[in-house]
Amino acid sequence: MRPGAPRVATAALVLGLAASPVGAIETAPEPADWTAVGAEAARLLAGYVQVDTSNPPGRETAGAVYLKRFFDAEGIPARMLAAEPGRASLVARLAATAPDGRLPILLLSHVDVVPAEPEAWAFAPFSGAIRNGAVHGRGALDDKGQGVSHALALALLARHPGERGRDVVFAATAAEEAGAGLGADWLVEHHWSELGPPAVVWNEGGVSTRNAMTGDRILNAIATSEKRSAWMTLGVEGEGGHGSQPPRHAAVERLVAALARLAAHPTPLRITPTVGETMRRLSDSAAFPLSFALRHLENPLVLRLARSRLEENRVLNAMVRDTVAVTGLRAGIKHNVIPRRAEATLDVRLLPDTDSDAFLAWLRAVIDDPAIRIELTSDSDVVAYREWRGRVVGDRSAPLAASPAGNELFRALEAELARELPGSVTVPVQTTGGTDSKYFRARGVPAYGYFPALLPEELVSSVHGLDERIPIVELERAVRVTYRTLRRLVR
Repeated sequence: MRPGAPRVATAALVLGLAASPVGAIETAPEPADWTAVGAEAARLLAGYVQVDTSNPPGRETAGAVYLKRFFDAEGIPARMLAAEPGRASLVARLAATAPDGRLPILLLSHVDVVPAEPEAWAFAPFSGAIRNGAVHGRGALDDKGQGVSHALALALLARHPGERGRDVVFAATAAEEAGAGLGADWLVEHHWSELGPPAVVWNEGGVSTRNAMTGDRILNAIATSEKRSAWMTLGVEGEGGHGSQPPRHAAVERLVAALARLAAHPTPLRITPTVGETMRRLSDSAAFPLSFALRHLENPLVLRLARSRLEENRVLNAMVRDTVAVTGLRAGIKHNVIPRRAEATLDVRLLPDTDSDAFLAWLRAVIDDPAIRIELTSDSDVVAYREWRGRVVGDRSAPLAASPAGNELFRALEAELARELPGSVTVPVQTTGGTDSKYFRARGVPAYGYFPALLPEELVSSVHGLDERIPIVELERAVRVTYRTLRRLVR
């Protein structure tokens, strides 16, 4: 998962939100011992984490082989598909027992993980250690934990007979963290029928969390929309020379001045339709005047009044504006040598409906230095995704519509979460990071991001960070909610 995605639940909670029950409880054939299922999931995840699929370089084939062995043992047909050697994805399909004509459900996760710095971890990042009631290691949350919950829930459907009116497809893909053209985008372009074709996609993105500031209430955040990456490098050249004789237009000084101007000109706040819907749903259980503010954030005056509260929380702030983060600086070789070139890398995240060309024009105007070059990376969403969409959909520029909160998957999750986490509130959210859901939304297929685990902020922060892990009880919960939700959807 691209950074930022799972933190939206905590962000919404800082506004002070109550909960409301939704949906009716249904029963279905299921395991007699969920604790045993949780232990099985822990063992499966531990082995999966031990397969180092750091991206770069990827090496996802080894992870796909690991999952295929599991499905082979369960008697569920699975096939490996690779855009290039070493970068395989896995697709498995559990067929309907009584087909009723409905399109399949697609369970989507990714095999690759971000790299880790082992010297800073309490446990080796690829140990898969099962200690202190948790599975430890890179990918435990992003995204091998979700892949295991999907795989085991699919196996439980096969193990516990019952009529299934539609197929359920499992896909664990390569190259989600980096590598355009090798993962879900390649599968959608070249193996669409093997992915279902799906009626709906269940992917990563949101999570459940609680916050002491709001009376320990639980928020279930289901991602229905996401921001887009525009990764770029700012580069400038100037006169070099001896450090004792600084020139008037040194490269480092020009770059620093440009970054200072960016910091002094934050992008404007804007409430997208998804964020507006999130806040309106939450307003029903908030007290006045917060309830009024949540319902009317699209009003410019109300937004101005709420500005400080939105900006003081880093996640809420990222949900309501395009963001620019400086993630790297490069210049110089020695204390007394003035470098001729200086570079800064920027992680820019655009709201779903931001025009990327208009944003770049704004960026150039703020930098206000024609000597500074702006170079977009080839795997930025605004480059790679736009080119992919032009090939596959024939439309490069239209913003993606959010997936509707009235969809069957959203409603089924809402009902099961009311059963699993009584008193919680379920809302659609816009993630601050990106996922592979965009490739399906571009094809008109609703996609939803949610990992059904209740996680504290400490664990949410371990995604792409140190000591990533998942408590076994929450992994068990993820399998249970996934299985019960699928039972609703396949009847």
